[in-house]
Amino acid sequence: MSHPITLITTVRNGGIFLDPFANNITASLRPQDRAIIVDDGSDIPVKLPDILRNDDRITLISPGPIGRGAALNLAIENAPTDLIAIQDIDDLSLPGRLEHQSEFLSHNQDALIFTRAITDPWRPCFGRSHNIPAARLYLGNPLHHSSLTLHRDVWQRAGGYPSDIPCCIDLEFYLCACLVGGASIWRLNDVLIERNLDPKTRHFAGIPAKTYHTTRQQVLGRYQAKVSPSYWLAFAKIRNILAGPKDPAS
Repeated sequence: MSHPITLITTVRNGGIFLDPFANNITASLRPQDRAIIVDDGSDIPVKLPDILRNDDRITLISPGPIGRGAALNLAIENAPTDLIAIQDIDDLSLPGRLEHQSEFLSHNQDALIFTRAITDPWRPCFGRSHNIPAARLYLGNPLHHSSLTLHRDVWQRAGGYPSDIPCCIDLEFYLCACLVGGASIWRLNDVLIERNLDPKTRHFAGIPAKTYHTTRQQVLGRYQAKVSPSYWLAFAKIRNILAGPKDPAS
């Protein structure tokens, strides 16, 4: 039996996804796994469907509107296992996800481990996984936060998820985990998640562009001195020059 893992999900006003999510995690969880759902202040409080309410592997926590970063931290603090998986309520884990990731993570405890998604463009893959340097995140973020698994120790060394910024919470956590906490980033070449990309229902599509760009630059600037020189940084600098100054009204 591979190592148990706790799947954590935060939700605010995502009730339309609750039934397919419930069916998905019921099919995904193995007997030794657990799941924690944090209702981050939904207008209509989350009530678990019967399929989850009667499953003693599932825990619902309702702290009120504390924000996604704090909700993630609360879930991890209450997780009964050291291995943690993240899944958004509007995304789906594919068969074998937890099995593959928990097995890989048990041999790579200092890693942030991601997977590919169904919607990813095809690219040739060599080997089971590959390392992604932290500098790569300065050009853009190729990682699906809803596919992340990690060991609790990595989360602790990073000081948890940030709770004081309006967005880019995952980017901040990855950079801090790697450049302060000594973690590495790995992506399995297996396709193990299905993402919701509909801008009408996807939470992150509602973040104002100005808020996103401003926060992203603040996060990147906070860690840039810790990043080793890399062609990724050079590419990012060239792209920023070609893009020109941002319109402050955008």
